[in-house]
Amino acid sequence: SSSGCAFCPHAGKHVQLSPVKIFLLKVLLWMPVCFAVWYYMRGVIGVPTWLGVKAIMTGLFPDIIRNVEFQGHLVNVVLRLTPEKLLGLEIPPGQVAEMVFSVNSLMYGYSIPLYTGLLLASPGTEREKWFRWIAGFAILVAVQIWGVSFDILKTLLFNMDPAVSASLEFSPLQKELTVLGYQFGYLILPAVSPLVIWIGFQREFIAELSPGLSDRFPSP
Repeated sequence: SSSGCAFCPHAGKHVQLSPVKIFLLKVLLWMPVCFAVWYYMRGVIGVPTWLGVKAIMTGLFPDIIRNVEFQGHLVNVVLRLTPEKLLGLEIPPGQVAEMVFSVNSLMYGYSIPLYTGLLLASPGTEREKWFRWIAGFAILVAVQIWGVSFDILKTLLFNMDPAVSASLEFSPLQKELTVLGYQFGYLILPAVSPLVIWIGFQREFIAELSPGLSDRFPSP
């Protein structure tokens, strides 16, 4: 009764979480679900990335890359190697050998569930969220294509037989740019891209969470 309230100064008061804490709680709840769905559906979600990598790699290097295949989350690169491209391996004249190596596309695709979790935890109508997700997904697929493609180039230049690297005829500058592109696509793009896209779509919400940040992300 009333006597009990004297010993409980917080009785009758409701604990209210700040908008920032509510948002972070929603993010924490959505992230495991998004990553689980992403991993389970990796064979489907990774198809656009595979098609993009296949078109680029077979288009740029048709003499050495015969095909790019997709298996689960692995992008398998099938090389067409002639005797001139293999040292110490005898191949009958007129014939070619095939070699396959794989790239794990998941290393470059975790930005997709990260962005999805941020989007689901943010306010907006269902139509707005679908539009923002599709637009963001398209950008993040391009990010993933970048990462996988430079991983393939890095492997061809530095992890294969020297004759394979020589057949690409890359200059020292091109090799340096390949290393930079690989590092950028592996270390920076997958982590930063979803945050940049989310900020671009959620300027008003960010201003509500922290009014002081509104000037840093002005509307276009």
